Amino acid sequence: MKPIVTLITVIGLVAILPGCKKSDHLPLKEPDPVTPDLSTRLSTSVSGYVTDAEGKPVAMAAVNMGNTDAVTDEYGYFSFSQELVPAAAALIKVSRNGFFTGYKTISPRTDGNGFVRIRLTPKALSGTFPATAGGEIVTADGTRIVIPADAVVSAANGTVYDGMVQVNCKNLTTTETPDAADFLPGDGRGTDNSGYLKALRSFGMAAIELTGSSGQALQIAQGKTASICIPIPAAMAGSAPQEIALWSLNETTGLWKQEGTAVRKGDSYCGNTTHFSFWQGAEGIPLVNFKARVVNEHGDPLANVPVSITVAGMPLNAGYGRFGYSDADGNISGSVFANRSLILQVMTPCAVAAYAQPFVTTSTAIDLGQVSGNMGQSLVTLTGTVANCLNQPVEDGYVQTYDHGFYNRIPVVDGRFSFTAMACSNLPVNIVAVDNLTNQQGEPQIINLVAGLNDLGNLTACGTSTMGNITFTIDGVTTTLNEPAMKMAGFYLVPPSESAANINTQIVTLSHNATSNPDISFQFDGNRTIGESHFVTEVFSPKFAGGRGYWPEPIPLAITEYGEIGGFISGSFTGKLIAFDNSAVHDFSCSFRVRRHN
Repeated sequence: MKPIVTLITVIGLVAILPGCKKSDHLPLKEPDPVTPDLSTRLSTSVSGYVTDAEGKPVAMAAVNMGNTDAVTDEYGYFSFSQELVPAAAALIKVSRNGFFTGYKTISPRTDGNGFVRIRLTPKALSGTFPATAGGEIVTADGTRIVIPADAVVSAANGTVYDGMVQVNCKNLTTTETPDAADFLPGDGRGTDNSGYLKALRSFGMAAIELTGSSGQALQIAQGKTASICIPIPAAMAGSAPQEIALWSLNETTGLWKQEGTAVRKGDSYCGNTTHFSFWQGAEGIPLVNFKARVVNEHGDPLANVPVSITVAGMPLNAGYGRFGYSDADGNISGSVFANRSLILQVMTPCAVAAYAQPFVTTSTAIDLGQVSGNMGQSLVTLTGTVANCLNQPVEDGYVQTYDHGFYNRIPVVDGRFSFTAMACSNLPVNIVAVDNLTNQQGEPQIINLVAGLNDLGNLTACGTSTMGNITFTIDGVTTTLNEPAMKMAGFYLVPPSESAANINTQIVTLSHNATSNPDISFQFDGNRTIGESHFVTEVFSPKFAGGRGYWPEPIPLAITEYGEIGGFISGSFTGKLIAFDNSAVHDFSCSFRVRRHN
């Protein structure tokens, strides 16, 4: 079966082809070899969304780009502004408990406003073995890992590890929807043994991770090797060569790196490795730079729309496919295969091609200019106005859309917004207006998107705070803590051996360093139930002598809100507390509204 190419918009992305015959190549010379320039830096902005395997938002994920860290909100949204990154390949890294680390590599544009969607792959415990004896793990999907005895060390410091080793392994195969490429690491580019950039035509990929009994990261010891076998997707078995290059993801640059070779054994590629990461068997193919701008029939840019590039005459995602998104101004750019007949497709969030345009690459860069056509019933425009709590136009804010794949953050400027994109029409979508200056938002609303103009009228960004706060009073003296000056969070504590009735929630401030006590911290029981079925028995705060106040009987606590991860936990309680050091009795009250972290 033949391959597909794909690109990553304003965020370079090259495609992965399962297999091409020589007759597919046009009779043109190959492009000059290129080494990636990772030292030159440029300033760029990028925003995006992090989701799980089902496309649901992943809140409170740690995101890194360049020298800046961010955290996803309840919609899975993150953003970086004017970040200095390598001009050839900028890396966005996403970490969240329970998932393999996500790596998305982009080809940044100077002063651009790029957009990405990153889908995290859930970890799957494939097996365990004692480090002193070594072991063989074979996953349900056919991935095979063999590690010799006494070959495992701590990834942090290289010390020998002799406990039980947990192996998390996931075979990364695509489905027939192009957005399945959102979970593939990197951008499909790699450097071969000569250091030249290539577009990778993949014949199988897997994520492999070793951890110890305490969850610590493990690796293969220096001088030792392990063996891996990665299944070849059935669709590519007929064109898979007998021997192929092995590539691992460089988790610092975001580019794949050629490391040795793998030999075909049955329907798998098998080879040796000295470390674990993301691995694939792939062929490196010459590439050229590509760019275009996606607009509607009026020349208005289409922002954040999915775009795929396939090899002409081949099915979408025949094997491992890739695709990307236009930036805020409709631009798409990246690297595609040289000397090919290709098809650019503008997609809807429902993975339906709304428009297609064929083009041919040679050995030099290609610029398609403006790409426009009849987008049919898939093109929607949202317009309206937003007022603040004083019924004045919101000067700095946004309208958030969410659900059914239509996740967008639409800027509000001087009280107005207008946004054109591809959507699955006639589906309900949630919207909420937010005022950045007052940290207020309105009530979420549900609208049914229709093709063409959707005038949302006047929205209100007022009524609910977007920031957390904790207020507590001891003997009439009140302390108020507010975000963003003070960081705070709620943690849903789930002991594995206890019943749901014993599950606690911890509310804590986070701004102090590791050697300092939080301004306030307490736990309450009663699971996530709304109402007064919760109790607290102690509060930790420097305001008490000894840093702790307690009461021998449970103090009732009322919960009025308990959101999903990234949403808010709200409640209050009042009672008496005894200072731990001097046994002084204090009147105490507390109200809180903090974001749920897990």
